[in-house]
Formats: sequence, structure tokens, C-alpha cells
Amino acid sequence: MSKTPVSKTNRLTESAPPRRPTAADIELLGFAQSAELTARDLYEAALAAGAGGDHVASIAALAAHHDAYAQSLSALLGTDAPQARNDELFASLKSGFGSDTESTALAAHELENTLVVTHTDLLAQLDGTEGAALVASILIGESRHCAALAALAGKSPTSDIDLFLTTSDVESLAPQA
Repeated sequence: MSKTPVSKTNRLTESAPPRRPTAADIELLGFAQSAELTARDLYEAALAAGAGGDHVASIAALAAHHDAYAQSLSALLGTDAPQARNDELFASLKSGFGSDTESTALAAHELENTLVVTHTDLLAQLDGTEGAALVASILIGESRHCAALAALAGKSPTSDIDLFLTTSDVESLAPQA
């Protein structure tokens, strides 16, 4: 089958996705920022409780990564950024982020897997290319967090591959459009 070439005039009349976030995107990206601030605060709570042992720097780095993700979302959203964690999510997960490093690593591994699924869901809902590109870049970092935390928790770093290739028990936190 031969493809009909797209002429320059056809490309000009096709509708391209918007660059900037739409009104619906702003809500979704604001949710993503609150989730990132929640993750940051959970890691900081674990550090304050004494978790980390030989891995304090790793846990501190994870907190810093989530803070950087939240700041990047803030830069994109401007005055529309909520600048607040999700207190309900924080309260529901805080007990896993205590002084025991292995328990914290397991809870953090679960959190990062949830954030990967959540951001994948958000990515599918976003219209604006700037927001989608930013969420995709965050998603890559959080996928790497999963592998590192699996190792820290004594799990196989490749165990998460099956999680995403099969029906997953991990549920997205993302609001639905």
C-alpha cells in the first residue's frame, strides 16, 4: 500500500495539540505536584524518624528528587500550582515511613510503583505537550527509584517488570477525566 504524502497545506490545517496546559491539564498537573510533595514529605519523615542507616544519603536524595519534580511542576503551572502535599495520602502512608530502613524501603518501593502507575495514567489524560513532556520525564526518574528501592528492600530490581507487563495490583491515584 502506498501512502499518500502529506502536503504542506494539509499539515497546516491539521490540528496540533496545545503546547501549554489546558484547564483540565492544570488540575491534573496540580494533582501531580501534590503527590510529589507528599512523597518528599514521606521520605523526610522517615529521615526524621531515623531511617536510613548506611543509606541515609539515598533516602535524602529521593526526597530531593521529589522536591525537584514538584518545583518543575510549579514552574510550569505558575500561580495555579497548589504548593501543598496531599494530607490524606500522607496520613495513609506515613506509618510505613518510620525508623526501620527495610520497612521504609518496602513502603517507598510501593509508593514509587504507585507513582509510576499514577503518572502513566496522567500522561494519557494530558493534552498540552509541555505538561506531558514534564510528566514523562518525572515518570522515568520514578521508574529508576523503583529499581533502586527494590534492591534496598532486598527484592529483585527486575521484579517490577512483570508488574507492568501483566495486570497490576497497583492502582493509580490520578483523578479521572
